[in-house]
Amino acid sequence: MELIGEMEESGFRDRQWLARRGDRFVQLSELLYRVAEEVDGGSTHEEMAERLTRSTDWAFTAENVRQIAQSKLVPLGILAPEDGEAQGVRSGGKGASPLGVNARKELLGPGVIDPIMGALQGLFHPFALVPILAVAALAQAWAFLAHGVGGALREVIYAPGLILVVLGILLVSGVVHEFGHAAALRYGGGKVRGMGAGLYLVYPVLYTDTTDAYRLGRWAKVRTDLGGFYFHLIFALGLVCLYWATGGEFLLLAVLMIDMGILYQCLPFVRFDGYWALADLTGIPDFFSQMGAFLRSVIPLKRWRGARLPELKPWVKAVFVLYVATTIPVLALLLYFLITRLPVTVAVAWHSLTLLAGEFSLALGVGDLVGMASSGLQALILSLQLLGIVYLLYALGRTLTVVLLRRLGRLRDGTAVGARAE
Repeated sequence: MELIGEMEESGFRDRQWLARRGDRFVQLSELLYRVAEEVDGGSTHEEMAERLTRSTDWAFTAENVRQIAQSKLVPLGILAPEDGEAQGVRSGGKGASPLGVNARKELLGPGVIDPIMGALQGLFHPFALVPILAVAALAQAWAFLAHGVGGALREVIYAPGLILVVLGILLVSGVVHEFGHAAALRYGGGKVRGMGAGLYLVYPVLYTDTTDAYRLGRWAKVRTDLGGFYFHLIFALGLVCLYWATGGEFLLLAVLMIDMGILYQCLPFVRFDGYWALADLTGIPDFFSQMGAFLRSVIPLKRWRGARLPELKPWVKAVFVLYVATTIPVLALLLYFLITRLPVTVAVAWHSLTLLAGEFSLALGVGDLVGMASSGLQALILSLQLLGIVYLLYALGRTLTVVLLRRLGRLRDGTAVGARAE
């Protein structure tokens, strides 16, 4: 367990503090944090109470210290109980989450990432960032306003094999996007814990573990959130330059799809980059993980037991209310369509897989490598989406089951912040 310090520029009215246990951050009130600071493994409750009384505005007794430690800090996993190891953070489990990256597989560890990010972080210095963004904006304006992408669409239609090249370019751009998050975090003073692949909602995704951003200031967090977009624009600029050098129109189609991906990532309704940027601008660590505690704090029903969020600043509370009022109906509607259309979706997907298997067999018979690759790739993408749907429904069912089993949960004075992947 490591005590990090005060949360910088948070959206809470009172000061909040952070502790880290393993790969999880836990948000604490100042009272809990001060008690945790005094735990050294050798002091008695009486000695800790005496030091706390001298160093804070509170008057402590030995019984106060013992009660806070056993009833608050031990359940949060900050301290180990007297008869065993520290408990896990209750709300920070690593089980499947319907709105988290599931089935994670780390592909790059800190040992590989750190040297690369050490070289790339300089791109976020204002002397580099401002001119690069200006040139990227001019290149985008030329591509879409002066030149257009009609030629790119025609080239791909008449040479279908180029779509495989475009997909390969988009995969590389996804890796570059993740490097943008990592380099931004490194520039702000944080450290990336890993990069990998997983399933988010119903799609396969790449992710970067930027959990260390929780201890940074507001703008360092926002820079981390938007760093992927910045590197995407740099990559798109490179594609435009490559088009000027080679004349390959299909490269501009890749630029268009990258830009559409940026707009899609700006949606704040799920944990895309736009979601994290909005959360960090307001100073709320994570809308979804703290939504229940927030609702309990603004609708204080006696029978609604569980943690309540500390008091928020007025403008932050207004943003959170608006976010809840907008996001819950949107997600409920999307879930309704997913469930009601599930039989049709599965039937169509199975039919498509059957057709793709036939196309693959025909291509194999005539030695058409492009046809084999195309049908095989389409079948792989479709299968991954079906797997994603199954995993999403499993995660949703598991979450609902856990919520029902925890209806009698005790009140907490600390909130698990958890981990973030971008």
